[in-house]
Amino acid sequence: MASAADEGSGPLSAPAEEIAEILAPHPVFARFDRAALLAVAAQCRFATYPAGATLMREGEPGSFACAILEGEADVFVALPPGPVHTATLGRHQIVGELGVFTDLPRNATVVARSYLVVVRIEQQSLLQLSAEHPSIGVAIIRELGGRLAVMNRSLASLTYAAEALGRDEYDAAALDELADRPGAVASFARAFAGMAAEIRAKQNRRQEMQAAAEIQQSILPPPLPRPLPREGAAARVDLHAEMHPARDIGGDFYDYFPVGADSLAITVADVSGKGIPAALFMAVAHTVLRGVAGASDLAAGLGAANRLLATNNAAAMFVTLFHGVIDLSTGVLRYCNAGHNPPWLLRAAGGREALAPTGLPFGVDPDLPQRIAEVVLRPGDALFLFSDGITEAFNRAGEEFGAARLAAALEAGRGAAAAALVAGVLAATAAFAAGAEQSDDITCLALVYQP
Repeated sequence: MASAADEGSGPLSAPAEEIAEILAPHPVFARFDRAALLAVAAQCRFATYPAGATLMREGEPGSFACAILEGEADVFVALPPGPVHTATLGRHQIVGELGVFTDLPRNATVVARSYLVVVRIEQQSLLQLSAEHPSIGVAIIRELGGRLAVMNRSLASLTYAAEALGRDEYDAAALDELADRPGAVASFARAFAGMAAEIRAKQNRRQEMQAAAEIQQSILPPPLPRPLPREGAAARVDLHAEMHPARDIGGDFYDYFPVGADSLAITVADVSGKGIPAALFMAVAHTVLRGVAGASDLAAGLGAANRLLATNNAAAMFVTLFHGVIDLSTGVLRYCNAGHNPPWLLRAAGGREALAPTGLPFGVDPDLPQRIAEVVLRPGDALFLFSDGITEAFNRAGEEFGAARLAAALEAGRGAAAAALVAGVLAATAAFAAGAEQSDDITCLALVYQP
């Protein structure tokens, strides 16, 4: 902005009648009687300002006002983040009148948006004329009083709207009348209305996401009853699982359910992507896997699940998963690891084993055969399934939690109950991340075989 405050140039005077005609439409000068208006006009002069020139600077004492004849001027108010544009004034509008009518400092900075031709009204001349023409003082007082009344009502409307927004009772029509008026307050009212609409839209989206999160949580199986029954399949395992999405909803899921009278199916899966698309694909994958769980041929059932997920998969999404069925009477675990993180099998007698992938993720190739592997669980063995939100958790320095830290956390929890094993791993992950933003969904399931 050029620094040209109070430095307008141009002809020094013009016929009083011509200037009076320019001033008369303005609300302040419309209150003057004819003699007072001509007297004021006789003391005015024309001035010009180039584009970018500063007519008035916020905080400086005011000594004149300007009635714009040609061009436009921008009004800025200084705030800590920087100047805020509050209005653009054009032909026949007056700027800086408070600096003429009062001794208050300028409350805004005015910059020529384009080449400006104005009529300057000097404060000293107006004050001297007020003594000769009392109607000038009366008109100024009435105008300022009217402005104060309008401002009070405007502030009341804005305050009511803000409080209603806080109570979630905001009505967009509440500011219609205020927004239709000219001036800076109306501009603010329109900005407030736009902000309020965006806030309401975000609130609605937030409520929708919360509802979706609740639906997603309802898909997960309920915890096993505590204490465990003395007989039945549940008595043969100690199982605990948790899923913590990085957002309101996620693409991870876990599942466990009986298959027949003496077997238990377990699943941990991770859908590619995040947010709503991943959550929708997760729900489909969960339903498909449940639908084939009763197949007598595990490989054939999982192959059918893969075909269903890969067919008409326009979004090209896929899911890595570990799905297994445990014969609770023998401890035999038959499983498919479709591109998922290898679960850890902690042997009660010592040592641990990783259950490596047996094939590619589901949803990639409809004709991909699914290979089934087998391992035997012995009494006291613990199986820990997890998604990559554990190993790929990052701290503030950008370091990854990794497989080694997971192995250390599992060793620290060796021999513990399933819930304690899960809690120990989650606590170690959280301590490592130390408040860094969670970048991916975190899911883990622990099962202790106890026939």
